[in-house]
Amino acid sequence: MKATLTNSIIKGISTAIPKTQVNLHSLSSIYGEDEVNRIIASTGIEEIHVAREGLCTSDLCEAAAEALLSRLEISPSTIDGLVFVSQTPDYRMPATSVLLQHRLGLPTTAVAFDINYGCSGFVYGLYQASMMVEAGGCERVLVCVGDTSTRMVHPGDRSVRMVFGDAGSAALIEKGKNTTHFVLRTDGSGAEHLIIPAGGSRKPISEATSKPIETEDGNVRSEETVYMNGMEIMSFALREIPVMIEDLLNLSGWKKEDVGTYALHQANKFMLEYLRKKMKLQKESVPIAVSSVGNTGPASIPLMLAIKHKKLSERNQLEKVICCGFGVGLSWAACSLDLSSTVILDPIEV
Repeated sequence: MKATLTNSIIKGISTAIPKTQVNLHSLSSIYGEDEVNRIIASTGIEEIHVAREGLCTSDLCEAAAEALLSRLEISPSTIDGLVFVSQTPDYRMPATSVLLQHRLGLPTTAVAFDINYGCSGFVYGLYQASMMVEAGGCERVLVCVGDTSTRMVHPGDRSVRMVFGDAGSAALIEKGKNTTHFVLRTDGSGAEHLIIPAGGSRKPISEATSKPIETEDGNVRSEETVYMNGMEIMSFALREIPVMIEDLLNLSGWKKEDVGTYALHQANKFMLEYLRKKMKLQKESVPIAVSSVGNTGPASIPLMLAIKHKKLSERNQLEKVICCGFGVGLSWAACSLDLSSTVILDPIEV
């Protein structure tokens, strides 16, 4: 699917991360020093932020939204839409967006709903919010995106335990003259490669699904924790992302070298560098910000922008930006936009 929207802007972006940090070297006693060093060398991840007990994705998004609205001096009463994108909601029901509407003080006339998406979720959220503004139903929409992914990981699964971190974000979309192009794609035939098998209606939680299973590669997980086939996800990304970005460049009327920043999903350093080399992009145009936060799923793009925004602004790299998320679903999405006038806050700790 391709779309071009012309009447919405991204007013601001804010992110929040948990205060609790885990240095991967501290896990050497569990996984072995050689294995930890190997993961750090290949992923570029040295630390992750982990949500403490009781801290949910909604809390991180709430903190990010409050900080953003305060900085922009915008009253919550003027927000008439909220989109919450996450795979870690507060409850199975009600929708977390409804809870955030109340907690943030948005009016009861606001529309609010959840989208269950992962690593492509930031772009999907921007698309949904931009459509709501474009259609005339909303003047301002908050897009709250994030995950507490560490809660979905089995502690014995080193393949993901040392990769995923927790984060939340908030972006404010409002009416304004600006052109944004979107390309969104879906392939459910690859769903098995990144999945939590149990916990839904298809396979309810039971004594059997909670039982730890040791795999051939020595990892331990249960059917209630995340399974990721890293090689398949890597192959998918290398196959599909360059093609999609080329389509987006053509739709936008941009040349590859026109783009100041390719804000790619921050999966890991190895994948991002491989994609950059395959697409023959300049190193400085593909910022990487995983060393102190890890792979934060749907929040990884706004978190990277929050970490790198000062340097990107100084280098005039925010006028032409491509955001691209990819992963669970399988789902991948990209958009071309102008962030040169967008207020981007430094990450806050909660």
